[in-house]
Amino acid sequence: MSCPLCARRKGKRHCPAKGELICAACCGSKRRVEVACPDDCPYLTGSHAGAWDGRETEMRRDARRVGPFLEALDEEEEAPLVLMTIASLPAIRTRVRGLDDAALHQALGALAKTVATREKGILYEHPVEDGLTQAAVRELSGLYEVKEEDGSIVRPRDASLLRVLEALQKAVESTLREASGPSAFLDTATRLAGRMLAEAGGPPPPAAEPPAPRLIVPPE
Repeated sequence: MSCPLCARRKGKRHCPAKGELICAACCGSKRRVEVACPDDCPYLTGSHAGAWDGRETEMRRDARRVGPFLEALDEEEEAPLVLMTIASLPAIRTRVRGLDDAALHQALGALAKTVATREKGILYEHPVEDGLTQAAVRELSGLYEVKEEDGSIVRPRDASLLRVLEALQKAVESTLREASGPSAFLDTATRLAGRMLAEAGGPPPPAAEPPAPRLIVPPE
């Protein structure tokens, strides 16, 4: 039976969180990131713990994929928006089946064009070529706006949101150039989301649970 997490390798380890056999690679890389491991799981301790603890090289690589693209952003509004987006990507990935880095890159680019056009006073949604990318565009759009009871839309300033989308698009593009796999950036986002929750004292993100909360940074 193939591993339910990657659908590529053979499942050999019983995962109490999933109730199924998963492969050792997914157990080591996705525990407490995509999988809500119980504290008594035997693979969290002993000889297996090293697959999770002390992964400094992986952490440095993840930081390198995101950190440089935050440097030019405003620390009060724009950088937090990038981090909020990254924290939301695991849930988006769960809902948009088949999403990979290439589709995410296209979705960010299409949404950036729509925001740039709107900033000029023109309401026009730039189209995308396939349904997968369109679904990602809808999910991303929903992160940045909310409808109030009076019907008004609250969202970040278009100029700020445009810089955020462009920074994210550059980060994904840089990761695509690494040729490290079709979902290398999304994998990084999943790990970073888990670390952000852990640092905040929250529980690890579940593998396929309700969507992440949609946080809004209101305009000035």
